[in-house]
Amino acid sequence: MIKITFVAPYQELEQLATEVFNEYNHPDIKYKIISAVGAKVVSNLNFHCDGIIARGVTASAIRDFQNSIPVIELPVTGYDVIRAVDQCKKKFNPSKVAIIGSTNMIYGAQSLQEILGVDIECYTVEKEDDAEYCVDRALMSKADAIIGGVMTIKIAASKNVNTVLIESGREAIRQALEEAVRTATIAQQEREKTERIKIIMDYAHEGIVAVDKEGYVTVFNKSAQKITSSENRTIVGRHITEVIPNTGLMEVLERGAEELGALQKIQKVVVAANRVPIKIEEQVIGAVATFQDITKIQELEGQIRKKIHHKGLIAKYFFSDIIGKSQSIRETLYDAEKFSKVDSNILIIGETGTGKELVAQSIHNSSNRSIGPFVAVNCAALPPSLLESELFGYVEGAFTGAAKGGKAGLFELAHKGTIFLDEVSEISLDLQGRMLRVLQEREIMRLGDDRIIPVDVRIISATNRNLRKMVAEGKFRQDLLYRLDVLKINVPCLRDRKEDILPLIEYFLNRYNEKFRKNIHCITPDAQNLLIEYEWPGNIRELKNIVERLAVLTVDVRINTDSVKRVIEVDDLIYALSEKSNVKAAERVHIRQRLCDIDKKEMTVLLQQTDNNKAEAARILGISRTTLWRKLKELDM
Repeated sequence: MIKITFVAPYQELEQLATEVFNEYNHPDIKYKIISAVGAKVVSNLNFHCDGIIARGVTASAIRDFQNSIPVIELPVTGYDVIRAVDQCKKKFNPSKVAIIGSTNMIYGAQSLQEILGVDIECYTVEKEDDAEYCVDRALMSKADAIIGGVMTIKIAASKNVNTVLIESGREAIRQALEEAVRTATIAQQEREKTERIKIIMDYAHEGIVAVDKEGYVTVFNKSAQKITSSENRTIVGRHITEVIPNTGLMEVLERGAEELGALQKIQKVVVAANRVPIKIEEQVIGAVATFQDITKIQELEGQIRKKIHHKGLIAKYFFSDIIGKSQSIRETLYDAEKFSKVDSNILIIGETGTGKELVAQSIHNSSNRSIGPFVAVNCAALPPSLLESELFGYVEGAFTGAAKGGKAGLFELAHKGTIFLDEVSEISLDLQGRMLRVLQEREIMRLGDDRIIPVDVRIISATNRNLRKMVAEGKFRQDLLYRLDVLKINVPCLRDRKEDILPLIEYFLNRYNEKFRKNIHCITPDAQNLLIEYEWPGNIRELKNIVERLAVLTVDVRINTDSVKRVIEVDDLIYALSEKSNVKAAERVHIRQRLCDIDKKEMTVLLQQTDNNKAEAARILGISRTTLWRKLKELDM
């Protein structure tokens, strides 16, 4: 919506303007007409619009009192002047006429005396105070009639002089209106563009500084103020050397050549700067510098890496997620929480399935690197050559099959975060040498590249083997062990924290009740004893699998000893019972027979729970798929 204000100096013009505006009716243009004339009146007006139309001295007065809104002067055409002179001639038959007004009112009026046969003298009024002076001069020159605008006519009438008002015609109003709309539209677009640029400048991450050809600051955005610690100071208009002595912009102005990627220190902040000259037809008229805090760039780089490679780079677990109240696990978590507050490398030792990665993720989430990525890699899952390319990355063409454009390694992706090397004992000796450089220098080199990439990574490694024994056997580098084994955490096995077994079972059972829509809420005392006495060679991972089997196969609301005997590996259970409970050989045979004796009803329930997925059913039962198929054949299923 464009708002136009029309300032009418006399009533007839107000009425004519209303008619013209109604004819010009446009849904996106709003009009307002006010009556005013002279500087003293307009100085008290508040214009809330996009364009102002005024005439003569009034237009000049409005321009003097405000410069934010464009003022369009209502033109006085030659026809308007001719009509006024002709009216004056017919009404007063003067011997000499004075035409007094602004420049555009009297332009060309002198030439009318030959056409109309009247002696005409013109006087120019620039300001309101000029009007009375011009009237007096006209009277001194023997003018017996005065033609002009409203202000001039009032002054002349007070001196008893014949007067004629130069009235604006319909064409002039229409012309001024179109010009006002066009000017207001352009001004509105410029304001929007200026505001848009201002917002972009102020909220850009980069500091932006612009200077004119003499080196005086013309632009200094909020980021620049923050980086230079000059937020409370007026910068624009000052010379750049007073604000940032070593900005380099004066050299760019002198040479007219750009400088990209330059590093410089502003106050105590190291920034990366780009400096570019502003040229018009090869003439340097100014220069612009953009710069960013290096630490912010690194933080942003880490966030981008994390978003691009989101999968697998998030640590999901915290210390509060680790279940257990035994003395051994409390001591382990106490040490782990202490270690999380420093950046030293950590070696986690524990049997398979004890939750070493759970501890590693909790350490990461409790550290000052928690906002950074957590990258986990199983060193035993990949052959040495593939593990090397995954850890260090590669450039395009580094080897046959290398991806186009190359690939960032896991150490790069873990920048500003943590990398977890599970089963670190399985890294080959050759690769251990490359690993040593990362730990020593905190830098890597992609395969096939000669460029050094600095990385800021905390390394947490884990193993279920005796690394010192491997060092003695020549299977692990001693210098690498010393760098990995700075802080050590021993995760206790489940058989050494038996008081945690039942709480863990309850936790997993609740999860599988919900997953399989079961309502198992009781474990008989005998079944509890059996589970507590079991050796749990697979630790918590095995316990989780056993509870899943129990949840699937149990059709009652409680778990009894028969349920437990049905799901635990036969040989392991017999060993546990015979060692811990002195079970007789005859009972062992009975257990073996019972565990292998799954009836058709139980098998049907299992297959329903797994959506007839035979591989999943075999996993839950702890048997091979071949054994499962054989059992199904026995049951005629």
